[in-house]
Amino acid sequence: MKNAEYKRFVIYLLNKYSNDQNAELAEVLIKEYSAHLYKNLVCLEELQIWINHRSSKLPEDNLNPSKIFGLHDKWSRSKIELKYLNMNVYTWQHIFKGDSNEDSYGKTAILFSTTNEEARIGFERKNHDFGNRELCRFSLDLFIAINKKKLMSEEIDLANKTLDEDITIQMHKDCEHHRLKYKIT
Repeated sequence: MKNAEYKRFVIYLLNKYSNDQNAELAEVLIKEYSAHLYKNLVCLEELQIWINHRSSKLPEDNLNPSKIFGLHDKWSRSKIELKYLNMNVYTWQHIFKGDSNEDSYGKTAILFSTTNEEARIGFERKNHDFGNRELCRFSLDLFIAINKKKLMSEEIDLANKTLDEDITIQMHKDCEHHRLKYKIT
C-alpha cells in the first residue's frame, strides 16, 4: 500500500472509530500502529495522536490497558480474554527485560493477584478456531502501542521464539484482513 493510500485508509479508520467507538476498530488501530512501527515506517500523525491520547491515561489504570485503549467498548472480547490480554502485556514486559517465561508468569501473577498457572494459561492459550496464540500475539501489539516502541532485533527473535512463529506472519494476515474488511468507499 502506497503512502497516500495508507494515509487515506488510516484516516478512514480513525473517522470510523470516532463516529462509532468499538473494540473491533480499536484493535485494528492498535495492530496497524504496531505493524507500522515494526516495519520502521514513520507513523501517521493522526494515528500517533490516537495512541498517545490513550497511552497518557495508562497511569490512571495501569493494570487495565485494554480498557484505556477502547477494547472494552461494544463488540469487545470476553472478560477472561481481556483479563489475559492485560496480564500478557506485563508478561511481555518481563520477558523483554530478560526474565524467563516462568519468572515472567510469577511476576505477572503477583501484579494481578492471581496464580502463576493462570498467568501461564493466559499467555500460552491457543485460539480454538485457529490453533495459534492469538491473544499472546495481540498483547504484543498492545505492548508496542503502550510503550510506543519499535522492537530491537533481539526482541524480535525472542518474540518469534516465544510465539513459535515469525511475528510478521500474523501481522501480514491482520493487515490484509483489515484492508479487505474496511474498504474505503
